[in-house]
Amino acid sequence: MPLLLEAQDELAPRGPLGLVWEAPINEEAMYHSAVAALVETYEAAVGVELTAGERGRVGIKVNTRSGRGLSTPLQLLRAVIDVLEARGFGRESIIIVDYSAHQLRQAGIMPLLSSDLGDFEGCQVYALDSEQYYDVDWFYDSPLPPSMSQEPQLLGDFGRGTNPLEEQVKDRKSFLAAPLLFDVDFWVNLAVGVDDQALGVDGALANATLWNVSNSQRFLGNEATASAAVAEIAAIPELSERMVLHFVSLDRYQYIGGPRFKSRYSRSEPLLWMSSDPVAIDRLLYDRMNEHRLLNGFPEITPLPRQFPFAASLGLGLYQRSEIQVQRLAKIDLVESDELLLNSIETESAD
Repeated sequence: MPLLLEAQDELAPRGPLGLVWEAPINEEAMYHSAVAALVETYEAAVGVELTAGERGRVGIKVNTRSGRGLSTPLQLLRAVIDVLEARGFGRESIIIVDYSAHQLRQAGIMPLLSSDLGDFEGCQVYALDSEQYYDVDWFYDSPLPPSMSQEPQLLGDFGRGTNPLEEQVKDRKSFLAAPLLFDVDFWVNLAVGVDDQALGVDGALANATLWNVSNSQRFLGNEATASAAVAEIAAIPELSERMVLHFVSLDRYQYIGGPRFKSRYSRSEPLLWMSSDPVAIDRLLYDRMNEHRLLNGFPEITPLPRQFPFAASLGLGLYQRSEIQVQRLAKIDLVESDELLLNSIETESAD
């Protein structure tokens, strides 16, 4: 039986690198039984249950970048919230993070006409573009100029008594999401799969890094700088040490035409992947996308996205297909797990 994490500032362990767990999405219960079974499998593998620690809060990083049709599925988000509730996290202690308030509203995660500190079914939603959730002392420094399309307020700062040299130094910085560094016991990454011209694959790595900082669009003009930024941000210890699990749903992913959603190039499989290794998940997405590109007469994504070997060299995961193991959960496990989850929720409600 997995041990409980003691109520102190201990880090939740990660699962083995190169191991991706796969569960079918149960049509009747949607994502709930799959998520419950996957998390229980992870807990059994590491010997520890994901429970509240000293900070008493947990983070969920969603992805709404590609638009409503290709955002983190709301059913998956609800299932993860339910599983976290069953492990002792009240909804008021669950925070949902993404970059854009507008896109969060479009995806149905942040209520329309709400403030930047919104609410999703009792969970707080933090939009990073409100600039309320950065810490001036925590950033990724890069000499690249800012992207004015993402940070339009920077245009108006020059010529208003500011020091241009100071502004240039500021513009080199991509500020990190402080709540995921300092406020939570751990956080989980709910990525989506879509191709991207600069990254090759926009998946678990990109969602945990580029779409989790300010000034990220400036990296996308060059494949080398984008890949390096992904790997280097992912390797920041204070960010990565509490990044425990990555989920990618294959219920909808896109193999060409990204990053904006295009339904004709999207595919659907009733499968959910989970891993502590974002590199391995992205490698599987890369193979899936190339398979569909070839089947439909499109060229493959080549060369292999550079963030894969960069991230692997920093110890963040494995990218060689021969090193990646996919462990599939049986359907009977999902039924049993769903019953356990429902019993746990009912017991807590009765208390």
